[in-house]
Amino acid sequence: MPAFILQIVSFLQQALTWVVALAVPATALTVGYHALMRATAQDDMAAMHHARALKNALIYGVIVILAGSITIAVLGAF
Repeated sequence: MPAFILQIVSFLQQALTWVVALAVPATALTVGYHALMRATAQDDMAAMHHARALKNALIYGVIVILAGSITIAVLGAF
């Protein structure tokens, strides 16, 4: 393979490693924040809003982590 292709693959692996490494604590902090806000909500509307946001944060966080990890694994084959 040409050298510039190997450099691009290496760059993508490093970048995705950082994305996955930062997505894990970001997802945990976001889910924790919305869980705390849902537990301390004064009315039902705010609690519903934070419950929905908690679900979305968890789903999108898992998608980012899995997509990054799968892409790193595929790039590792090169």
